[in-house]
Amino acid sequence: MLFDLQEQAVTEKIFKKFDTIIIGAGAAGITTAITLEKFGKSVALIEGGGLEYSEKSQNIYRGNVKGDPYFDLDVTRLRYLGGSTNHWGGWCRPFEKIDFHRNYLGEQYEWPIKFEEIDQYKNEACSILEIEPNFEFKSSDDHNVKPIKFQFSPPVRFNEKYLSKLKSSKLISVFINSNLTKVSGSNRNIHSVEISNYKEKRLTLMAKNFVFALGGIENSRFLLWIDRDLPGIFFDEKLPIGKYWMEHPHFTLGRALIDNQKVRHNYYSLTGEAQNKLNILNCGLRIERFDAKGLTKALIQDLMCIAPKLGKKFVELTRKNHYLCGATFRAAWEQSPDKFNAVRLGKTIDRFGIPKVDLNWKKNKIDRKTIKKSVFEFNEWLVKIDGGRIKLDEWMLTEEDYPIDDELAGHHHMGGTRMHKSKILGVVDPNCKVFGSENLYIAGSSIFTTAGHNNPTLPIVQFALRLANHLAI
Repeated sequence: MLFDLQEQAVTEKIFKKFDTIIIGAGAAGITTAITLEKFGKSVALIEGGGLEYSEKSQNIYRGNVKGDPYFDLDVTRLRYLGGSTNHWGGWCRPFEKIDFHRNYLGEQYEWPIKFEEIDQYKNEACSILEIEPNFEFKSSDDHNVKPIKFQFSPPVRFNEKYLSKLKSSKLISVFINSNLTKVSGSNRNIHSVEISNYKEKRLTLMAKNFVFALGGIENSRFLLWIDRDLPGIFFDEKLPIGKYWMEHPHFTLGRALIDNQKVRHNYYSLTGEAQNKLNILNCGLRIERFDAKGLTKALIQDLMCIAPKLGKKFVELTRKNHYLCGATFRAAWEQSPDKFNAVRLGKTIDRFGIPKVDLNWKKNKIDRKTIKKSVFEFNEWLVKIDGGRIKLDEWMLTEEDYPIDDELAGHHHMGGTRMHKSKILGVVDPNCKVFGSENLYIAGSSIFTTAGHNNPTLPIVQFALRLANHLAI
């Protein structure tokens, strides 16, 4: 059933106590709701926006960014049914086993669950995103570099895919234009939430369990708001809420000449063993081949000026075959969980009286070390197989600042309500329940302990499936 709080006269008298109330109807919230329905559970799925984009909803996402250049916070995400799946590019890749074995970097990098506990939901999540669950190539090369696969969703827009099913569901009640304005309860239990439309019409709903699936920034924002106004009522105090926020830096590293017979794939990373040995995080290297032959010739001419003998060799290669091409050399890599990168409450408030966000985001030394070491290993492999040469941009060869006219990041909002075995280093336990709470859970990429280099949508769906299965017990 669908209820538009902005257009319909809705009274709480018609609603019984739900099994679960989910705040936020993006990939995490909708996946959790649909899965709980399969177990026969009643769900209220609450979305602050409508069925389509609107300025009044999107303006709630405005905030401030401090630190490195980043996107406007009301541009980097979407606030209506389906969330940011309404503009995502469809890139899919799961976490790797090494992402759950970062103990060599310190306690703050340690997940409290095993890789297999999330990997078991990969096939089901891939089915939801309409992709094949195949992400690796078979390789006999014993070098530190390995080719990797991404799968590309159509992309699935959760609004379009599930709207009809949500409308016809007898167990899921969807509330749109319904903004969370109040949480009530006692003794570490939430009893009810109050939601409001944009005309200040309010509705109170009750449930046994509550899930915040508001997104990789808003989950932190709303927990910080509750912790500020009602400290210790619903969960433990002094949790690191908002801290250890992460993104995936995305930058062009330079240009490359590639022998397509020897470098057959577009995406590469280092093996887990290499990452461990180098004391770095995960990094995805991307080779985007030129379509224009003139750009390849220009790269060879540049090489002739620097290394004439090598340049002549590449000239001969182009005469003998058509396998040599130029490419843009890019990367998207994992950022370390740093407590100073954080979501905080700002001084301005939204139209419902809730503080807007101040986001602090800055890349640190291990982020720079990860990209430099990864590129060095890739270049060493390229030379070893005589597969081409890389011409790095100046900022990669020095300690210059990152360029400001590049991709910057992936619009991937992770951490802030991270999972950990310790409430000193985490906000949720292995079951995604907020430390000290009896019935408040978090869904989405804000629970990520570390970020991997993978795009987050597939893991978001995997973790949502896992959470729903836990709540259904």
